Amino acid sequence: MHLNKIFSIAALSAAVSLAACTSTKNPNKIDYKSQKKGVSLEVPPGLSDYDKNNQFDLSKGVSASTVNATPTSNAVATPLLLQAKDMRIEKAGDTHWLVINRPAEQVWPVLSEFWEENGFSIRSSSAKLGILETDWAENRAALPQGGLRKVIGKALDGLYETGMRDMFKTRIERTGAGVEVYISHRGMEEVYTSASKDNTTWQPRAVDSQLETEFLRRLMVKLGTDEKQAQTALNNSINTAKAVTISGANLIVSDNMENTWRRVGLSLDRVGLSVTDRNYASRIYYVTPSPDDRGIFRKSFGKLNETYQVKFKEINANQIQVSFLDKNDAVMAGSDVEKVLKNLQKIMK
Repeated sequence: MHLNKIFSIAALSAAVSLAACTSTKNPNKIDYKSQKKGVSLEVPPGLSDYDKNNQFDLSKGVSASTVNATPTSNAVATPLLLQAKDMRIEKAGDTHWLVINRPAEQVWPVLSEFWEENGFSIRSSSAKLGILETDWAENRAALPQGGLRKVIGKALDGLYETGMRDMFKTRIERTGAGVEVYISHRGMEEVYTSASKDNTTWQPRAVDSQLETEFLRRLMVKLGTDEKQAQTALNNSINTAKAVTISGANLIVSDNMENTWRRVGLSLDRVGLSVTDRNYASRIYYVTPSPDDRGIFRKSFGKLNETYQVKFKEINANQIQVSFLDKNDAVMAGSDVEKVLKNLQKIMK
């Protein structure tokens, strides 16, 4: 365990403690280093399962039947310089998304370059689904900047770790005027498993909505606006959150179908359900528990190789029912699903 590796050296432990006390960390500063590009770091549990399970291979090409309805996988990255009037940030609760008045084929190629410029490597990318997922990375800006580390500089930089990892999923949804871009965060934290602090384990930590909005703001800058315009767009976003209730084994969203489809899609990302496919015409997401998640969804849905349906039904023009179905098309019910619905409700408020 890396915490043990670091703190087993008494002198260095004391120095690290001193450095932490004298740190002047800037919480708004971001300096991510992908685990695949930096020093060898321990991978949060489940990543190897992800790599071995072909159900999570989102890199397959686009079929002829979907090429006109989804971003093309062989789109050529070209400079895309937009003005502030071409983009805006919208929000519902603490969830934000970027609205861009440009076709998906122009926006999609920029995403990989954007995340790599911000210190991430790409774990999976599916033009068919409009989903790009980064690998786990550490925000090195969160490390102590004073004390011994300041003296030795980068010579022994690999000895210092934050004990936290982040990854991000980006989703593109087409609209009549262009696309909506959603960024969802997942976090893991290394914690001690005993009072003696001789062993550690990785566990999920809360979604950081501030990181999500910061990367949306940065994406605006990448696409052509300046820093001031991007921050103004974020500050001027208007909250459009609608009521979300639970009725039996269903989630009831007081919104229209298009908005509900997108809001639930983002919420699935945020709680750790991987979208492996979707049927827009029938309004169904096909999901499977993320192997990185060790929490409520793993316990509720069980097997990693099982695919479940998230089905949408219009009650009326401004009320949508969302249900979870198993592989036999039976509505899932019981205490486990109730916990899942409550978690989704909380996230969508």
